Amino acid sequence: MSVRRSLFVMALLIVLLPIVLFGSAGGGASSSTALADVQLYEVGRGDVTLAVSAIGVLSAERVNSLSFLTAGRVLEVRVQRDDYVLEGDILARLDDTAARLAYEQALLGVERAELEFQSLLKPDETQIRLAEAALASARGAYLSVVTAVTNDQINAAQLAYEQALNTFNILQDRLDDGLPAEEYEMTRARAGEAFVNAQIASLQLEQLRNSTSPQAGAAAARVRQAEQELERVKAGPTQAQRDAAQQAIRRAENQLERARVAYERTVLRAPFNGVISQLNVEVGTLVAPGLPAIEITDVEPLELTVQVDEVDVGRIREGMEVRVELDALPDVILPARLTRIAQTGNISGGIVTYDVDIELQGQDERARVGMTAEATIILQEKRNVLVVPNLYIRLDRRAGRAFVNVLRPDDRIEEVEVTLGLQGQEDSEILSGLQEGDLIAINLGGGGLNQIIGG
Repeated sequence: MSVRRSLFVMALLIVLLPIVLFGSAGGGASSSTALADVQLYEVGRGDVTLAVSAIGVLSAERVNSLSFLTAGRVLEVRVQRDDYVLEGDILARLDDTAARLAYEQALLGVERAELEFQSLLKPDETQIRLAEAALASARGAYLSVVTAVTNDQINAAQLAYEQALNTFNILQDRLDDGLPAEEYEMTRARAGEAFVNAQIASLQLEQLRNSTSPQAGAAAARVRQAEQELERVKAGPTQAQRDAAQQAIRRAENQLERARVAYERTVLRAPFNGVISQLNVEVGTLVAPGLPAIEITDVEPLELTVQVDEVDVGRIREGMEVRVELDALPDVILPARLTRIAQTGNISGGIVTYDVDIELQGQDERARVGMTAEATIILQEKRNVLVVPNLYIRLDRRAGRAFVNVLRPDDRIEEVEVTLGLQGQEDSEILSGLQEGDLIAINLGGGGLNQIIGG
Protein backbone atom coordinates (compact mmCIF):
# COMPACT_ATOMS: atom_id res chain seq x y z
CA MET A 1 0.00 0.00 0.00
CA SER A 2 1.38 3.43 -0.93
CA VAL A 3 2.05 6.15 1.63
CA ARG A 4 -0.76 8.28 0.26
CA ARG A 5 -3.27 5.42 0.36
CA SER A 6 -2.13 4.51 3.90
CA LEU A 7 -2.68 8.06 5.11
CA PHE A 8 -6.14 8.11 3.51
CA VAL A 9 -7.18 4.84 5.16
CA MET A 10 -5.82 5.91 8.54
CA ALA A 11 -7.74 9.20 8.37
CA LEU A 12 -10.93 7.39 7.40
CA LEU A 13 -10.56 4.94 10.28
CA ILE A 14 -9.99 7.75 12.77
CA VAL A 15 -13.24 9.34 11.61
CA LEU A 16 -15.26 6.13 11.48
CA LEU A 17 -13.87 4.40 14.58
CA PRO A 18 -14.03 6.77 17.57
CA ILE A 19 -12.22 5.47 20.59
CA VAL A 20 -14.63 4.01 23.14
CA LEU A 21 -13.76 1.83 26.08
CA PHE A 22 -15.39 -1.53 25.92
CA GLY A 23 -16.50 -3.22 29.12
CA SER A 24 -16.30 -2.24 32.73
CA ALA A 25 -13.32 -0.55 34.36
CA GLY A 26 -12.31 -3.92 35.70
CA GLY A 27 -12.10 -5.39 32.23
CA GLY A 28 -15.43 -7.25 32.38
CA ALA A 29 -17.63 -8.15 29.39
CA SER A 30 -20.22 -5.76 27.94
CA SER A 31 -23.51 -7.15 26.72
CA SER A 32 -24.53 -3.83 25.14
CA THR A 33 -22.34 -4.35 22.10
CA ALA A 34 -24.17 -6.28 19.40
CA LEU A 35 -22.10 -8.92 17.67
CA ALA A 36 -23.58 -7.79 14.38
CA ASP A 37 -21.60 -4.58 14.71
CA VAL A 38 -18.31 -6.32 15.51
CA GLN A 39 -15.56 -7.05 12.96
CA LEU A 40 -13.57 -10.12 13.86
CA TYR A 41 -10.02 -11.19 13.06
CA GLU A 42 -8.54 -14.63 13.61
CA VAL A 43 -5.06 -14.42 15.10
CA GLY A 44 -2.50 -16.22 12.98
CA ARG A 45 1.09 -16.18 11.89
CA GLY A 46 2.64 -13.83 9.37
CA ASP A 47 5.39 -11.32 8.75
CA VAL A 48 5.91 -8.01 10.53
CA THR A 49 7.92 -5.28 8.86
CA LEU A 50 9.30 -2.08 10.34
CA ALA A 51 10.10 0.29 7.51
CA VAL A 52 10.54 3.86 6.33
CA SER A 53 8.60 4.87 3.23
CA ALA A 54 9.20 7.69 0.79
CA ILE A 55 8.09 8.66 -2.69
CA GLY A 56 10.18 9.48 -5.76
CA VAL A 57 10.44 9.07 -9.52
CA LEU A 58 12.28 6.35 -11.43
CA SER A 59 15.36 7.62 -13.26
CA ALA A 60 18.22 6.20 -15.30
CA GLU A 61 21.68 5.64 -13.86
CA ARG A 62 23.38 7.11 -16.95
CA VAL A 63 22.22 9.30 -19.81
CA ASN A 64 24.76 10.14 -22.54
CA SER A 65 24.31 12.58 -25.40
CA LEU A 66 26.49 11.33 -28.26
CA SER A 67 28.07 13.53 -30.93
CA PHE A 68 30.27 12.93 -33.96
CA LEU A 69 33.87 14.11 -33.60
CA THR A 70 34.19 15.14 -37.23
CA ALA A 71 32.00 16.92 -39.75
CA GLY A 72 30.34 15.02 -42.56
CA ARG A 73 27.17 13.77 -44.20
CA VAL A 74 25.15 11.05 -42.48
CA LEU A 75 25.38 7.89 -44.55
CA GLU A 76 23.45 5.49 -42.30
CA VAL A 77 21.30 5.52 -39.16
CA ARG A 78 20.88 2.01 -37.77
CA VAL A 79 18.57 2.70 -34.80
CA GLN A 80 15.22 4.21 -34.00
CA ARG A 81 13.97 5.83 -30.84
CA ASP A 82 13.27 3.35 -28.00
CA ASP A 83 15.53 0.70 -29.58
CA TYR A 84 17.61 -1.28 -27.07
CA VAL A 85 21.28 -1.43 -28.07
CA LEU A 86 24.38 -3.14 -26.70
CA GLU A 87 27.71 -1.58 -25.88
CA GLY A 88 29.79 -1.18 -29.04
CA ASP A 89 26.86 -1.36 -31.44
CA ILE A 90 27.10 1.04 -34.41
CA LEU A 91 24.30 3.60 -34.13
CA ALA A 92 25.07 5.84 -37.14
CA ARG A 93 27.81 6.40 -39.74
CA LEU A 94 29.04 9.34 -41.79
CA ASP A 95 30.29 9.06 -45.37
CA ASP A 96 33.63 7.37 -44.72
CA THR A 97 34.98 6.78 -48.23
CA ALA A 98 38.20 8.81 -47.83
CA ALA A 99 38.82 7.71 -44.26
CA ARG A 100 38.26 4.05 -45.11
CA LEU A 101 40.67 4.17 -48.07
CA ALA A 102 43.31 5.86 -45.91
CA TYR A 103 42.86 3.19 -43.26
CA GLU A 104 43.15 0.34 -45.79
CA GLN A 105 46.31 1.86 -47.27
CA ALA A 106 47.83 2.27 -43.81
CA LEU A 107 46.95 -1.35 -43.04
CA LEU A 108 48.76 -2.47 -46.20
CA GLY A 109 51.73 -0.33 -45.19
CA VAL A 110 52.03 -2.16 -41.89
CA GLU A 111 51.80 -5.54 -43.59
CA ARG A 112 54.48 -4.55 -46.11
CA ALA A 113 56.88 -3.31 -43.38
CA GLU A 114 56.39 -6.52 -41.42
CA LEU A 115 57.04 -8.67 -44.49
CA GLU A 116 60.23 -6.75 -45.25
CA PHE A 117 61.41 -7.26 -41.70
CA GLN A 118 60.68 -10.99 -41.84
CA SER A 119 62.47 -11.24 -45.20
CA LEU A 120 65.46 -9.47 -43.67
CA LEU A 121 65.61 -12.00 -40.84
CA LYS A 122 65.17 -15.04 -43.09
CA PRO A 123 68.52 -16.52 -44.27
CA ASP A 124 69.19 -16.13 -48.03
CA GLU A 125 69.97 -19.70 -49.11
CA THR A 126 71.27 -18.58 -52.51
CA GLN A 127 73.81 -16.21 -50.99
CA ILE A 128 74.86 -18.88 -48.49
CA ARG A 129 75.46 -21.40 -51.29
CA LEU A 130 77.48 -18.81 -53.28
CA ALA A 131 79.60 -17.97 -50.21
CA GLU A 132 80.20 -21.65 -49.49
CA ALA A 133 81.29 -22.18 -53.12
CA ALA A 134 83.66 -19.19 -52.93
CA LEU A 135 85.19 -20.55 -49.73
CA ALA A 136 85.68 -24.00 -51.26
CA SER A 137 87.39 -22.40 -54.31
CA ALA A 138 89.72 -20.32 -52.11
CA ARG A 139 90.65 -23.31 -50.03
CA GLY A 140 91.40 -25.31 -53.20
CA ALA A 141 93.64 -22.54 -54.54
CA TYR A 142 95.49 -22.35 -51.25
CA LEU A 143 96.07 -26.10 -51.18
CA SER A 144 97.38 -26.07 -54.73
CA VAL A 145 99.94 -23.40 -53.83
CA VAL A 146 100.98 -25.12 -50.62
CA THR A 147 101.40 -28.59 -52.16
CA ALA A 148 103.52 -27.16 -55.04
CA VAL A 149 106.60 -26.82 -52.75
CA THR A 150 108.84 -29.94 -52.95
CA ASN A 151 111.73 -31.18 -50.81
CA ASP A 152 114.17 -30.57 -53.65
CA GLN A 153 113.17 -26.93 -53.67
CA ILE A 154 113.74 -26.71 -49.94
CA ASN A 155 117.15 -28.46 -50.23
CA ALA A 156 118.23 -26.17 -53.06
CA ALA A 157 117.23 -23.14 -51.04
CA GLN A 158 119.16 -24.48 -48.07
CA LEU A 159 122.26 -24.93 -50.22
CA ALA A 160 121.94 -21.45 -51.70
CA TYR A 161 121.65 -19.97 -48.25
CA GLU A 162 124.71 -21.85 -47.00
CA GLN A 163 126.76 -20.79 -50.00
CA ALA A 164 125.76 -17.15 -49.60
CA LEU A 165 126.57 -17.27 -45.92
CA ASN A 166 129.94 -18.97 -46.55
CA THR A 167 130.88 -16.31 -49.13
CA PHE A 168 130.03 -13.59 -46.62
CA ASN A 169 132.14 -15.22 -43.91
CA ILE A 170 135.18 -15.57 -46.23
CA LEU A 171 134.98 -11.94 -47.26
CA GLN A 172 134.55 -10.86 -43.68
CA ASP A 173 137.68 -12.76 -42.67
CA ARG A 174 139.67 -11.07 -45.41
CA LEU A 175 138.69 -7.67 -44.10
CA ASP A 176 140.46 -8.59 -40.89
CA ASP A 177 143.76 -9.37 -42.70
CA GLY A 178 144.86 -5.74 -43.09
CA LEU A 179 144.28 -5.31 -46.81
CA PRO A 180 145.39 -2.21 -48.69
CA ALA A 181 142.84 0.55 -48.75
CA GLU A 182 141.72 0.07 -52.34
CA GLU A 183 141.40 -3.70 -51.96
CA TYR A 184 139.73 -3.25 -48.55
CA GLU A 185 136.99 -1.10 -50.00
CA MET A 186 136.35 -3.57 -52.82
CA THR A 187 136.26 -6.50 -50.38
CA ARG A 188 133.88 -4.65 -47.99
CA ALA A 189 131.51 -3.98 -50.88
CA ARG A 190 131.58 -7.62 -51.92
CA ALA A 191 130.98 -8.65 -48.28
CA GLY A 192 127.94 -6.36 -48.08
CA GLU A 193 126.54 -7.86 -51.26
CA ALA A 194 127.18 -11.36 -49.90
CA PHE A 195 125.35 -10.47 -46.68
CA VAL A 196 122.27 -9.28 -48.60
CA ASN A 197 122.31 -12.45 -50.71
CA ALA A 198 122.49 -14.54 -47.55
CA GLN A 199 119.48 -12.72 -46.05
CA ILE A 200 117.45 -13.23 -49.24
CA ALA A 201 118.38 -16.91 -49.37
CA SER A 202 117.39 -17.28 -45.67
CA LEU A 203 114.00 -15.65 -46.29
CA GLN A 204 113.32 -17.83 -49.33
CA LEU A 205 114.22 -20.91 -47.31
CA GLU A 206 111.85 -19.97 -44.47
CA GLN A 207 109.04 -19.27 -46.93
CA LEU A 208 109.45 -22.69 -48.53
CA ARG A 209 109.67 -24.43 -45.17
CA ASN A 210 106.52 -22.66 -43.85
CA SER A 211 104.72 -22.66 -47.19
CA THR A 212 104.45 -18.86 -46.89
CA SER A 213 105.46 -17.92 -50.31
CA PRO A 214 103.81 -14.76 -51.68
CA GLN A 215 101.41 -16.95 -53.68
CA ALA A 216 100.54 -19.05 -50.56
CA GLY A 217 100.01 -15.93 -48.43
CA ALA A 218 97.68 -14.41 -50.97
CA ALA A 219 95.79 -17.69 -51.23
CA ALA A 220 95.48 -17.88 -47.44
CA ALA A 221 94.17 -14.31 -47.33
CA ARG A 222 91.53 -15.19 -49.91
CA VAL A 223 90.49 -18.16 -47.75
CA ARG A 224 90.07 -15.94 -44.66
CA GLN A 225 88.06 -13.43 -46.66
CA ALA A 226 85.78 -16.18 -48.01
CA GLU A 227 85.25 -17.54 -44.47
CA GLN A 228 84.30 -14.08 -43.14
CA GLU A 229 81.86 -13.58 -46.00
CA LEU A 230 80.19 -16.91 -45.30
CA GLU A 231 79.85 -16.06 -41.60
CA ARG A 232 78.33 -12.68 -42.48
CA VAL A 233 75.77 -14.22 -44.83
CA LYS A 234 74.78 -16.87 -42.26
CA ALA A 235 74.59 -14.33 -39.43
CA GLY A 236 71.94 -12.35 -41.30
CA PRO A 237 71.35 -8.59 -41.09
CA THR A 238 73.31 -6.30 -38.81
CA GLN A 239 71.77 -4.73 -35.74
CA ALA A 240 71.58 -1.43 -37.58
CA GLN A 241 69.61 -3.06 -40.37
CA ARG A 242 67.28 -4.70 -37.84
CA ASP A 243 66.73 -1.40 -36.04
CA ALA A 244 65.96 0.38 -39.31
CA ALA A 245 63.43 -2.28 -40.32
CA GLN A 246 61.70 -2.19 -36.90
CA GLN A 247 61.56 1.58 -37.01
CA ALA A 248 59.84 1.33 -40.38
CA ILE A 249 57.23 -0.96 -38.80
CA ARG A 250 56.62 1.53 -35.97
CA ARG A 251 56.17 4.37 -38.43
CA ALA A 252 53.66 2.28 -40.39
CA GLU A 253 51.78 1.36 -37.18
CA ASN A 254 51.59 5.00 -36.11
CA GLN A 255 50.19 5.90 -39.49
CA LEU A 256 47.65 3.08 -39.15
CA GLU A 257 46.58 4.33 -35.70
CA ARG A 258 46.02 7.84 -37.02
CA ALA A 259 44.00 6.44 -39.92
CA ARG A 260 41.99 4.24 -37.51
CA VAL A 261 41.14 7.21 -35.28
CA ALA A 262 40.05 9.24 -38.31
CA TYR A 263 37.91 6.32 -39.52
CA GLU A 264 36.34 5.73 -36.05
CA ARG A 265 35.30 9.39 -35.91
CA THR A 266 32.90 8.70 -38.75
CA VAL A 267 31.14 6.03 -36.65
CA LEU A 268 28.90 6.59 -33.64
CA ARG A 269 28.88 3.60 -31.25
CA ALA A 270 26.91 2.85 -28.09
CA PRO A 271 29.13 3.46 -25.03
CA PHE A 272 27.02 1.08 -22.91
CA ASN A 273 23.88 -1.05 -23.03
CA GLY A 274 20.80 1.14 -23.12
CA VAL A 275 17.77 2.56 -24.87
CA ILE A 276 17.82 5.21 -27.60
CA SER A 277 15.98 8.08 -25.89
CA GLN A 278 16.64 10.85 -28.46
CA LEU A 279 17.40 10.70 -32.19
CA ASN A 280 18.42 14.00 -33.78
CA VAL A 281 19.95 12.87 -37.10
CA GLU A 282 18.72 11.26 -40.30
CA VAL A 283 20.33 9.96 -43.48
CA GLY A 284 21.63 12.68 -45.78
CA THR A 285 21.91 15.48 -43.23
CA LEU A 286 25.16 17.33 -42.60
CA VAL A 287 26.48 17.24 -39.04
CA ALA A 288 29.10 19.28 -37.25
CA PRO A 289 31.43 18.07 -34.48
CA GLY A 290 30.01 18.31 -30.99
CA LEU A 291 26.34 18.73 -31.88
CA PRO A 292 24.03 16.22 -30.08
CA ALA A 293 23.13 13.45 -32.49
CA ILE A 294 21.82 10.53 -30.41
CA GLU A 295 20.95 10.20 -26.73
CA ILE A 296 21.25 6.82 -25.02
CA THR A 297 19.82 5.99 -21.61
CA ASP A 298 21.04 3.20 -19.36
CA VAL A 299 17.90 1.58 -17.96
CA GLU A 300 19.56 -1.39 -16.26
CA PRO A 301 19.35 -0.90 -13.43
CA LEU A 302 16.86 1.89 -12.91
CA GLU A 303 17.34 3.99 -9.82
CA LEU A 304 15.20 6.08 -7.53
CA THR A 305 15.99 9.12 -5.40
CA VAL A 306 13.64 9.78 -2.50
CA GLN A 307 13.61 12.31 0.31
CA VAL A 308 13.71 10.84 3.82
CA ASP A 309 12.71 12.95 6.83
CA GLU A 310 15.47 13.87 9.28
CA VAL A 311 13.62 11.91 12.00
CA ASP A 312 14.03 8.69 10.01
CA VAL A 313 17.37 9.21 8.26
CA GLY A 314 19.31 8.14 11.34
CA ARG A 315 17.62 4.72 11.23
CA ILE A 316 18.66 3.81 7.70
CA ARG A 317 22.04 2.86 6.26
CA GLU A 318 23.55 1.94 2.92
CA GLY A 319 22.96 -1.63 1.79
CA MET A 320 19.52 -1.95 3.36
CA GLU A 321 16.83 -3.92 1.50
CA VAL A 322 14.20 -1.78 -0.22
CA ARG A 323 10.89 -2.70 -1.82
CA VAL A 324 9.67 -0.45 -4.59
CA GLU A 325 6.03 -0.18 -5.69
CA LEU A 326 4.95 1.75 -8.79
CA ASP A 327 1.64 3.60 -9.03
CA ALA A 328 1.42 2.38 -12.62
CA LEU A 329 1.91 -1.28 -11.52
CA PRO A 330 0.11 -1.55 -8.17
CA ASP A 331 0.51 -5.32 -7.85
CA VAL A 332 4.25 -5.39 -8.60
CA ILE A 333 6.95 -5.12 -5.94
CA LEU A 334 10.47 -4.57 -7.27
CA PRO A 335 13.44 -5.55 -5.08
CA ALA A 336 15.99 -2.80 -4.56
CA ARG A 337 18.96 -1.76 -2.44
CA LEU A 338 19.80 1.52 -0.69
CA THR A 339 23.05 2.77 -2.24
CA ARG A 340 23.66 6.29 -0.89
CA ILE A 341 22.51 8.70 1.81
CA ALA A 342 23.25 12.38 1.20
CA GLN A 343 25.51 14.09 3.72
CA THR A 344 23.66 17.40 3.49
CA GLY A 345 19.96 17.99 3.88
CA ASN A 346 17.28 19.90 1.94
CA ILE A 347 15.12 22.44 3.75
CA SER A 348 11.63 23.13 2.39
CA GLY A 349 8.83 24.73 4.37
CA GLY A 350 10.78 24.24 7.57
CA ILE A 351 11.07 20.48 6.97
CA VAL A 352 14.51 18.91 6.60
CA THR A 353 14.88 15.89 4.32
CA TYR A 354 17.85 13.98 2.91
CA ASP A 355 18.24 12.57 -0.59
CA VAL A 356 18.51 8.78 -0.57
CA ASP A 357 19.53 6.87 -3.69
CA ILE A 358 18.00 3.46 -4.31
CA GLU A 359 18.99 1.04 -7.05
CA LEU A 360 16.54 -1.54 -8.39
CA GLN A 361 17.89 -5.09 -8.22
CA GLY A 362 15.26 -6.69 -10.40
CA GLN A 363 14.12 -5.48 -13.81
CA ASP A 364 10.52 -5.38 -14.96
CA GLU A 365 10.13 -4.46 -18.63
CA ARG A 366 6.98 -2.51 -17.74
CA ALA A 367 8.92 -0.14 -15.46
CA ARG A 368 9.72 3.13 -17.21
CA VAL A 369 11.88 6.14 -16.51
CA GLY A 370 9.70 8.86 -14.97
CA MET A 371 7.19 6.57 -13.21
CA THR A 372 6.12 7.55 -9.69
CA ALA A 373 7.38 5.04 -7.15
CA GLU A 374 7.10 4.41 -3.43
CA ALA A 375 10.21 3.01 -1.74
CA THR A 376 9.83 1.02 1.47
CA ILE A 377 13.17 0.81 3.27
CA ILE A 378 13.18 -2.28 5.47
CA LEU A 379 14.54 -1.46 8.92
CA GLN A 380 13.61 -4.75 10.57
CA GLU A 381 11.49 -7.73 9.64
CA LYS A 382 10.28 -10.84 11.43
CA ARG A 383 8.76 -13.77 9.60
CA ASN A 384 6.26 -16.44 10.70
CA VAL A 385 5.40 -14.81 14.02
CA LEU A 386 2.07 -14.28 15.78
CA VAL A 387 0.61 -11.19 14.11
CA VAL A 388 -2.28 -8.80 14.84
CA PRO A 389 -3.28 -5.81 12.70
CA ASN A 390 -2.55 -2.53 14.45
CA LEU A 391 -6.21 -1.58 13.97
CA TYR A 392 -7.18 -4.15 16.65
CA ILE A 393 -4.72 -2.93 19.28
CA ARG A 394 -5.40 -0.31 21.95
CA LEU A 395 -2.40 1.38 23.54
CA ASP A 396 -2.21 2.94 26.95
CA ARG A 397 0.83 5.13 26.34
CA ARG A 398 1.06 6.44 29.88
CA ALA A 399 1.24 2.98 31.35
CA GLY A 400 3.10 1.51 28.39
CA ARG A 401 0.53 -1.28 28.02
CA ALA A 402 -1.36 -2.77 25.04
CA PHE A 403 -4.82 -4.41 24.89
CA VAL A 404 -7.00 -6.29 22.41
CA ASN A 405 -10.64 -7.37 22.57
CA VAL A 406 -11.01 -11.15 22.48
CA LEU A 407 -14.27 -12.90 21.56
CA ARG A 408 -14.84 -15.71 24.02
CA PRO A 409 -16.74 -18.94 23.21
CA ASP A 410 -19.83 -17.64 25.06
CA ASP A 411 -19.92 -14.59 22.71
CA ARG A 412 -18.52 -12.31 25.37
CA ILE A 413 -15.96 -9.77 24.32
CA GLU A 414 -13.16 -9.41 26.85
CA GLU A 415 -10.31 -6.89 26.83
CA VAL A 416 -6.99 -8.72 27.24
CA GLU A 417 -3.55 -7.24 27.80
CA VAL A 418 -0.91 -8.36 25.31
CA THR A 419 2.86 -8.00 25.04
CA LEU A 420 4.01 -6.49 21.77
CA GLY A 421 7.19 -7.38 19.91
CA LEU A 422 8.14 -5.73 16.64
CA GLN A 423 5.62 -3.02 15.75
CA GLY A 424 5.24 -2.43 12.04
CA GLN A 425 3.29 0.07 10.04
CA GLU A 426 0.22 -2.15 9.59
CA ASP A 427 0.79 -5.17 11.87
CA SER A 428 2.51 -5.92 15.17
CA GLU A 429 4.08 -9.02 16.65
CA ILE A 430 2.34 -10.54 19.69
CA LEU A 431 4.72 -12.06 22.23
CA SER A 432 2.13 -13.05 24.85
CA GLY A 433 -1.55 -12.70 25.72
CA LEU A 434 -2.95 -14.36 22.60
CA GLN A 435 -2.80 -17.72 20.91
CA GLU A 436 -3.01 -18.71 17.29
CA GLY A 437 -6.71 -19.11 16.36
CA ASP A 438 -8.03 -16.57 18.87
CA LEU A 439 -10.71 -14.20 17.56
CA ILE A 440 -10.25 -10.51 18.28
CA ALA A 441 -12.75 -7.74 17.56
CA ILE A 442 -13.36 -4.10 16.85
CA ASN A 443 -16.74 -2.37 16.89
CA LEU A 444 -18.03 -1.09 13.53
CA GLY A 445 -21.34 0.08 14.93
CA GLY A 446 -20.34 3.52 16.04
CA GLY A 447 -18.62 2.73 19.34
CA GLY A 448 -14.99 1.85 19.18
CA LEU A 449 -13.55 -1.13 20.97
CA ASN A 450 -9.90 -0.05 20.74
CA GLN A 451 -7.40 2.61 19.75
CA ILE A 452 -5.29 2.43 16.64
CA ILE A 453 -1.69 1.74 17.54
CA GLY A 454 0.20 4.99 17.58
CA GLY A 455 -2.99 6.97 18.31
